[in-house]
Amino acid sequence: MKLSFCTTGFKKKHIFDIISFAKEHSFEGIELWYGHAKQYIEEIGPLDRLYQQLQEESIGVPAVSLYTDFATQDERQALKDVQRALSAARQLHSPLIRVFAGNLPSHRTSPEKWQRAVDQFQQAARLADDYEVDIGLEIHYDTYADTPEAALAFLEDVGHPRVRTIFDGSNLHVNHVDQMSALEKLYHTVSHIHLKNYHWNFDNWYLSKPTPIFQGDLDQKAFLKELMNRQYDGFVSLEYFGEHAFTHIKESLRQYTSVFSR
Repeated sequence: MKLSFCTTGFKKKHIFDIISFAKEHSFEGIELWYGHAKQYIEEIGPLDRLYQQLQEESIGVPAVSLYTDFATQDERQALKDVQRALSAARQLHSPLIRVFAGNLPSHRTSPEKWQRAVDQFQQAARLADDYEVDIGLEIHYDTYADTPEAALAFLEDVGHPRVRTIFDGSNLHVNHVDQMSALEKLYHTVSHIHLKNYHWNFDNWYLSKPTPIFQGDLDQKAFLKELMNRQYDGFVSLEYFGEHAFTHIKESLRQYTSVFSR
């Protein structure tokens, strides 16, 4: 199991500052927001140069992250964004791009919207075949993959092996879904994992407070131990947002290394 962190929480930071942070704290990977890849292309040049730079520091890119959800964007624009991310992932030797499915809870969407997203995922998966990169559907509340059952149904409807899942137990906790039972159901589809923790306010989500991984509502020690028992050898990305994001990542890393060897 390897540790990385998501750069989506640091959109205003320069890519070089992010790389310096990864080096300073000995991260094995950076889950790269596409906006940072775009910044590098515009300011420096081709991404194969970034790949070489990261290789020299023994830093991998487990995923290139988009916010495309195949519902709120124009269909042509969504596929164009996917193609750009797939190209970036291939240049960075990343196995996966991150996307979402829809912008409504699975039980509230219409059959027509669900099918429209399925159709676009199928097109995206055929593009992914050309780049030899997988598409990671993030498990997330307020999407068509907000429960294990909904995610599995969506994957079955898409019916393409390039479409995998990115597991996030905190996103399931929002809907009172137990992450351990969810992992059991979804594990065979999982290619990547997000890890964080919260003191979640179920009455007012905006009052929820992020915490380092071994504080908060979820027992992330037990979760990580379960991953180790399953011999999971992929990346786990620490994911935090807001003004204290770097602090939470650094403290999460400290807590992790105090319990598990790296």
